Amino acid sequence: MATTAAGAQVGRSLPRIEAREKVTGRAEYTHIMQVPGMLHARIFRSTVAHGRIKAVDVSAARQLPGVFAVYTSEDVRKVIPDPYYGPAFHDQPILAIDKVHFVGEPVAVVLASDPHVAEQAVQQIAADYEELPAVFDEVEAAENKIVVHDELKPAGTFADLKHLKGRKGTNIALDFRLRRGDVDKAFASAARVFEHTFRTQKVLHLALEPFASIADYRDDGVTIHRGPIESRYVHFAHNRGRQHTPRGCS
Repeated sequence: MATTAAGAQVGRSLPRIEAREKVTGRAEYTHIMQVPGMLHARIFRSTVAHGRIKAVDVSAARQLPGVFAVYTSEDVRKVIPDPYYGPAFHDQPILAIDKVHFVGEPVAVVLASDPHVAEQAVQQIAADYEELPAVFDEVEAAENKIVVHDELKPAGTFADLKHLKGRKGTNIALDFRLRRGDVDKAFASAARVFEHTFRTQKVLHLALEPFASIADYRDDGVTIHRGPIESRYVHFAHNRGRQHTPRGCS
């Protein structure tokens, strides 16, 4: 039996599985896929950084010809009583409930067969907020009395967050103490002590494709077409769910 020497792959040009489909324009991407009877969703988002939702008026949007449905958190909670998700904390509602926590938080969603109609309907939605003081600096947030989330709800994914369940009145998502040796003595004996503050821009580790998912419901179950990043948020409550990642999204 032939064996491959260690390191023999180094320096070789190995074709990617989806390379030919991509360079010939035949690769599938979720955001350009079409399935029979598909509806397009457009999201109405918060325009304030922190505030209580006093009212959301979707009546005009629902009356627009071509609109299939308009949903708010009230509609979601009829199906999912506790509709929160998140990889580390369950701090993200599917649609904002009672409060908004950042500019751009989803408040309502419009479904229509024509994406342009859905976008037009979103423009017909009106929301009234009672603006609250907001936190814009992550360092100040640690000591700030302005609390973004009323209660911490660890998702259970990370064991070192479980002790935070139910904690209130804080913006600190993780506290960790390491006590070893004499810190003051170590600083005093150091040849030189450096103190600097470093800042960097926001970083998000994901592919360059847009966020997109398609739920294709049939009598035998539902198929979720999505990019590789969205899969972590998909959970099936039954055994009739399937996931599919188009090859272009790999």
